[in-house]
Order: sequence, then C-alpha cells, then structure tokens
Amino acid sequence: MNEPEPLDAQEDRPPIFKTWNQMYLFVLVLHALIISLFYLFTQAYS
Repeated sequence: MNEPEPLDAQEDRPPIFKTWNQMYLFVLVLHALIISLFYLFTQAYS
C-alpha cells in the first residue's frame, strides 16, 4: 500500500517552488528587480 507523506513533510514544502532555496532565490531576484526599477524611475523623473 502507498502510505501518504507525514504531515510534517507536506507542511515543510514551499507553496510554489519545489525547494525553499528556489523560493529564496526568487524573492532575492524580485527584490533586486524592484530596487533597480525604483532607482531608474527616480533617475528618470528627478
């Protein structure tokens, strides 16, 4: 019989990506992109 994964293993997964490292990398890249866009907007409209 196939036993379901324990609840701890299911709760430990990130909601979108396969691993937490991928999720952290996504957040860091998105953060850098937003900061870069804010910098460009500041330079363009100041």
